[in-house]
Amino acid sequence: MRMKSDDWLIRRAFLLSAWGPSPDSSNELKDIEQEVRSARRDGGLVAEVNSAKAAGEIAYALAADLAHVVRSEGETRARAWINDRTSLVDPRIEGHLLDQLKKAIRRREIDDLRREQARQSSKVQVALVDGRHPNSLRLQEPSTDWNIYIDETGRIFDESARQLSAADRTVGKVVALAVPARVVLEPLGDFHATDNMVEQVDNVVQRVLDASVGILGVSVQSDAARNNSWIGHVLHLIRWTLLQLPVPEGAGDCQIHIHIEKRGQFDQWTDLKVVREALAGEMAAQDPSRFANIKLKIEFIGKDHPMNGYVDAVAYTWGSPLPASKDRLERSQLRGHCLVDADEVSLHHLYLALSQHGPLAPLDWYTLCAAAASEPLDSFLSRSLESLGQELQQHPAQWQGYIDEVQVRLRSKRYVLSELRHAIAWLQRFAGTTQVLPAILQLQLSSSNLALANHQGDVSPERIAACIGLVKDLHDEAPDLACEAILRMASALTNNFEFGKLDHVIDEWLDYPVAVAGLLNYGKLQSSRGQSLAFQGKAHEALPFFDLAIASFERLSDPAQAERESHQTNVYRLIALIDDAFRHDAPGESSELVQLALSEIVQYFDSRNPEEISRQLAASRQDERFAHHLWLRALVYFPNEMALARESYVQEMAQWQDGRDHPWPLVHAYRGWLLHDAGHSEAARQRFEQAISACEDASHGSTLMWMSQVLRLLVLALGFPEDAERDALVQRDELRKLLPAAPHAALSVFAACAAGPPMARAELLSHIDACLPFNFH
Repeated sequence: MRMKSDDWLIRRAFLLSAWGPSPDSSNELKDIEQEVRSARRDGGLVAEVNSAKAAGEIAYALAADLAHVVRSEGETRARAWINDRTSLVDPRIEGHLLDQLKKAIRRREIDDLRREQARQSSKVQVALVDGRHPNSLRLQEPSTDWNIYIDETGRIFDESARQLSAADRTVGKVVALAVPARVVLEPLGDFHATDNMVEQVDNVVQRVLDASVGILGVSVQSDAARNNSWIGHVLHLIRWTLLQLPVPEGAGDCQIHIHIEKRGQFDQWTDLKVVREALAGEMAAQDPSRFANIKLKIEFIGKDHPMNGYVDAVAYTWGSPLPASKDRLERSQLRGHCLVDADEVSLHHLYLALSQHGPLAPLDWYTLCAAAASEPLDSFLSRSLESLGQELQQHPAQWQGYIDEVQVRLRSKRYVLSELRHAIAWLQRFAGTTQVLPAILQLQLSSSNLALANHQGDVSPERIAACIGLVKDLHDEAPDLACEAILRMASALTNNFEFGKLDHVIDEWLDYPVAVAGLLNYGKLQSSRGQSLAFQGKAHEALPFFDLAIASFERLSDPAQAERESHQTNVYRLIALIDDAFRHDAPGESSELVQLALSEIVQYFDSRNPEEISRQLAASRQDERFAHHLWLRALVYFPNEMALARESYVQEMAQWQDGRDHPWPLVHAYRGWLLHDAGHSEAARQRFEQAISACEDASHGSTLMWMSQVLRLLVLALGFPEDAERDALVQRDELRKLLPAAPHAALSVFAACAAGPPMARAELLSHIDACLPFNFH
């Protein structure tokens, strides 16, 4: 503790005791006792501090009684109660009680107002992009100049917090808001979320969500957060914030200014020189390519700092038990992406491993690979994995341990495909000259590479050829993996518009007993056969295969998996049902097939009112994107029957969420079509541009590029002039080489018709179906 005046120590001892017991206050009181007993202090100071502590303890006990009086009897009686009990005692107690009364009255006023808003929901909104939060710290644009603001919620920051429920408002949590110098947030003044209404807090949080700023929050209950004090957790958060902070490699001076809201004995006069130098040295040693020239400044700020209100609002939203706060937390989607990030445990393992200069244990290595699978290539996590791979050359036995970890996960099905692929690719890359990746893992890597390419709409004959040879070799040894690879090859060929090319192989597997492929794969084979027929324009013939697949999935022992697989296959089935009804529907009439299709689609959504389904899906997110696409497809195909549902969906335009992976481009396009039909031309244009931009994202392959060409023609046919027709023609010529099996003739016919007189909806949909069959549209 730095040197303080006698009066300050006495006053502080009183306040700490009056605020009530806590680990932090107990530690600070011990520091005060040590200071007053030192040789530098007057001997009588000990008695004065002890007297102040005793008075504070009385004030704490009386304050608890006062709170009850305020709640039950009101302000007037509370003031009289204070007078009755403080006329003959320490005046500090009276002052403290009057201060507590003032706060209690203010809290009651706010609580009364909040009760009036009890049913009010939050209005904040945010759109994930490819399942990632735009405020994820690691995904921000790199900068060499950052301001980081830190605040907390809750009051328990020691080990006792682990015994509490995660929903307990007293559990300590610390939050960092990282603002690059190029981003300017309007100063808030003296803003405290706890003293403001729902709308005001919403506005502040929305400003944060809309800005290019990063958020990282850690709960004291996190396994990696092993500290026993508030300041320990703050330093822990600072460390992980710095490690994840987007700073370009090879940068010159890196300016990082950290602002921590003061708490207890830590205020703007606290000397943090030692902490600052230690952290700067640690960062420079851990990540020299980014932090060799780090200039770190750390300071405590008051609650009235003009920028503190932003991080205060985020922390308050995380910790407040109020319904509106919980709703805001849900709508902001911060939890799980920016708050209590699952990857933090991996970072903790990584930090320990690097500090000890040794290889990671197999479980920790896999956890780290899983975390890095969604990281940018130049992130600290990814580059540290690179260093670990190079160090692996000195520990050849460790490579086999990692192989064993992967194989155990394969056998037990404990993996996420993208994470498994990342781990196997890492093993293959850093294998020594005498180490060979087992054939089963080679198949798994080739198969998972196919799955990723399928997800991105990419086509790679080389990957398919590599898989075919491995499937033949492992047909008897690992039939389940061989079957999975065949299914992914069939999907890859679909992306290449080579529908039905593996039908004979899938038929052979369907002739085997179910146990050969396993029930799950057998159902997928049935579904794949149905999809192949649907892509070939045989929707009616595809329906029985989808029914068989759903029946197979319903036999799975895991109810969650059974429901998940059945739901996805039912989406395929219902899309085929739409196609079948549309092809047999007489113009201007609503046939029995149309009514059947719409009835089954509504039943898929639990038989709710169509307008209600539209309102719910309008605000749906990444995990409901396939069902969302299905519903919009029905709205576009059957405008008369779904007129009210179409209107309800467009009315909820402000709630629409966004994404960039499939089928989000189709969702954007169908939104554009609905807006066009509703007379919102400019909004429609923007949605079509968003759809085309998502298709042409650099990470997507040729199939999505083909989709963008069809959507460009749709936009032209609906009456929007095409500004880049010359570029589109160049792209179509390139696609002839990349996708020789695609329906180029149908695209040329559509292009000629789109440039001509307006077309009826049925004609437009027929052109789209010819160019983008089945669920490609």
